Amino acid sequence: MKAFLCLLFSVFCFLNAVTLSFAGITLRVVAVNPADNEQTVPVKVYLPVETKPEDILYKEDLEVGYDTQQGSYYVHGEYTLKPKEVLEKEIELKDIWVIDEAQVLSLRQEAKSISDDFKKTNYAEKAAMIYQGIDKKLNEVAEMQLASSVSPGYHISNYRNSLSLLNSAKADLLAAKMLLAEVSPKGLAQFTWKIIVFIIIFLGVLGLGFFFIWQRQTKIEAEQKPQE
Repeated sequence: MKAFLCLLFSVFCFLNAVTLSFAGITLRVVAVNPADNEQTVPVKVYLPVETKPEDILYKEDLEVGYDTQQGSYYVHGEYTLKPKEVLEKEIELKDIWVIDEAQVLSLRQEAKSISDDFKKTNYAEKAAMIYQGIDKKLNEVAEMQLASSVSPGYHISNYRNSLSLLNSAKADLLAAKMLLAEVSPKGLAQFTWKIIVFIIIFLGVLGLGFFFIWQRQTKIEAEQKPQE
């Protein structure tokens, strides 16, 4: 029971001692021996699921492990503490919870370009709705990235939400591209050329195969003639 209380206390302190610095995110692990006698206190704290060993900048003497069931890394160690002794450990991680602004800008520009191409088709109104949806999602991503420096907890949470919105925007953009390829003269021409190129390559490979077969057959026949 005492060990459980000690571990619970260490996790509670860990969750309340995460700070965001210029270099990255610093995690402070705090464990305590609440007993009146010396005892060994286990420390095991899971890192954010996106964290890889190479993202750990500093971990003191803690060891790194991997939990296959949870699919995430953790730091752990065992320490002998005197009665009422408090142990503090510090872990520093790279701030990998950031969406690249250039990626958001590129998606926005691509969406705008496709929306302009739709103006030459009968699907301009539908395309405008798709573009507005993509633009809204990208705006939310930008806003969350700006607000994520307020708290490390929100920083990681906002990153995950931003990543979900970004993937949703990419899916919408892909759907718009496929629709454009079907309805626009330009898209249809590009699609047709891709089919033509594929057919040419296929026929070339097929012809090459027949050539090698013919060459092999001719060689076999030439070897058989002297025997006959």
